[in-house]
Amino acid sequence: METKQTQQPLQSWWQNNSFLDDYETRRKMARTLKGFCLVYLPHYLKIAPADFHSELLDVLGDPNEMMIEILGFRGSAKSTFGSLALPIWAALEYPKLYPFIIPVADTGLQAGTNIANIKNELEDNALIKQDYGEIKGAFVEDWTLESEEEWQAKNMLLSNGVRILARSRGQKVRGLRHREHRPKLVIVDDPEDLEWVRNKDNRDKTERWLRGEVIPAIDEREGRLIVIGNQLHTDALMSRLKKDKTFKHLEYPLVREDGSCSWKAKYPNQEALDLQRDKVGVNAYLREYCLKVVPDEGQEVKPEEIHYYDALPKIAEIAMVGTGIDYAISKKETADYTSMVSGALSFENERPHVDIYPNAINERFDMQETVNSALALHQSFGGNHIIFAEEVAYQKAANDEMERKGLAVERMQATHDKRARLRVAAIYIKNGTVRFPRAGCEDLLLQLFGFGVEEHDDLVDALVYLILGLVNQGIQMPEEIIAI
Repeated sequence: METKQTQQPLQSWWQNNSFLDDYETRRKMARTLKGFCLVYLPHYLKIAPADFHSELLDVLGDPNEMMIEILGFRGSAKSTFGSLALPIWAALEYPKLYPFIIPVADTGLQAGTNIANIKNELEDNALIKQDYGEIKGAFVEDWTLESEEEWQAKNMLLSNGVRILARSRGQKVRGLRHREHRPKLVIVDDPEDLEWVRNKDNRDKTERWLRGEVIPAIDEREGRLIVIGNQLHTDALMSRLKKDKTFKHLEYPLVREDGSCSWKAKYPNQEALDLQRDKVGVNAYLREYCLKVVPDEGQEVKPEEIHYYDALPKIAEIAMVGTGIDYAISKKETADYTSMVSGALSFENERPHVDIYPNAINERFDMQETVNSALALHQSFGGNHIIFAEEVAYQKAANDEMERKGLAVERMQATHDKRARLRVAAIYIKNGTVRFPRAGCEDLLLQLFGFGVEEHDDLVDALVYLILGLVNQGIQMPEEIIAI
């Protein structure tokens, strides 16, 4: 297969379409994905292309790029090129290399829409029919994993022997074969949405599905995986894949770090960018267009504001150990978690530091389990240990029980405005009074960074009770933050 791309810039090809009249020129250009889009899909290229489109098309069309992650702003044409143009081009130009193609979307409806768009081009694109002949093939009844109507709407067998099978997130992929072929090209497009990524369990499910269902299904020697999407959450699939060195990563924000626009033809000036920002709102604009993860109400604490320690203070240096507790005394799967976050108070040159212990407790406990866990923590710390726990309704009974067991409990009066409480505690986090271990607090930090986005915030509540409780014990606010 040819992999070298045409040297002429995409911009100049787009401006001059005289090549459409010559069959031999069309055939030569169609050997690359870039050329194919210009020849056979010009109706998707209504405005001049962006600077990055040449690179995107070159990478998508390169069979040597086996694992690709593409992060692009909303409307960047990443899905047009990845989920529409790429499968059609691969099926028509390289049927022996890509005999089994699977486009994947987040829902069954979107998966059906994607394959309907592919089918429409194969059936109604006059130039494709002229140059490739009758290629649309037929729907087949030999696969019966779903109802016949749904299956036929998502399963195409082309006349050249290529099967295009649409799937949705979470569906079975592993073990599927077309004749002797395992999937040779899998394109996963927007596998998650904002509502889905709020829940960490959902985020874990998506990654387990990709790594346990999709990747093992792909032909090990020649198969390609392309994952396309946006950065909806600091812990969503696209964010996790950014850390995976087996993927080639392409990232295309609308506004680059230097403030320049990456698609001038679509957004020619600052007024156009401002208008789009005003249409969708600042947070959606930052998330969907600038590829920055921002909770709907804004982050109270950002990753770059966290201070870390390399070792806990020695026992002799610890003035006090505190444990903040956020109760959820229920074991139902839908219940919140009981969270316990502990920290050691020490002083360096009379400046206080609260070093958070790793591996905070975050479990669904009944009352007795909660009390037993608090006792176990107390015994492990020994000495001067205080529990800071909310005092609301049935939580009072848990506090009473712990005091009967000889634990020191400072009863915290919770307010309804969690964000206001966090804002106060965040002063100590940003200033470095509160420090975190470099490993062991991942879930706590995820909730902290995603406060307002994460479904659960129990660990954050426990951390806030710990910080505010220690402040009530007499920690003096460092002078440099008094003006904040």
